[in-house]
Amino acid sequence: MNEKAFQEYYATGFSHCYGCGTSNEHGLHVKSYWAEDEPDVTVAHFTPEPHHTGGFPGFVYGGLIAAILDCHGNGTAAAAGYRHQGRSMDTEPNLRYVTANLNLNFRRPTPMGQVLELRARIVEVTDRKVQMDISLVADGETTVEGTMLSVLLPEKR
Repeated sequence: MNEKAFQEYYATGFSHCYGCGTSNEHGLHVKSYWAEDEPDVTVAHFTPEPHHTGGFPGFVYGGLIAAILDCHGNGTAAAAGYRHQGRSMDTEPNLRYVTANLNLNFRRPTPMGQVLELRARIVEVTDRKVQMDISLVADGETTVEGTMLSVLLPEKR
């Protein structure tokens, strides 16, 4: 892709996240984008490494799945917030969201050795909140689905 990922727009003070921060050298570096054909859907791809295995060999650790979906969801919230305000992601003040609620349903084990597709479908955007449906697809099958609510961090903390 030629476009920048949502997370690449985060200001330096917000780019240290383990899951998606561009300045965290040990991080997972989740990168989220708008889907090409669906205006309210975002996608990210993540390839787990052998050390990301769960309690059963050959399958991805559930905590990692929660982390990458969380980061994809908050990246989605940032992009949706900027769009809601009618401005570009490279403008100030910076919009940064955090998780208020993450509810995941693990439908089946997620296999290792595959590129995982993370998806978020925006359900509602307000001035302060973004609600979305999220899912993880491995080899064409949805292995995890859920909902997420992200809230905007105040400018002054």
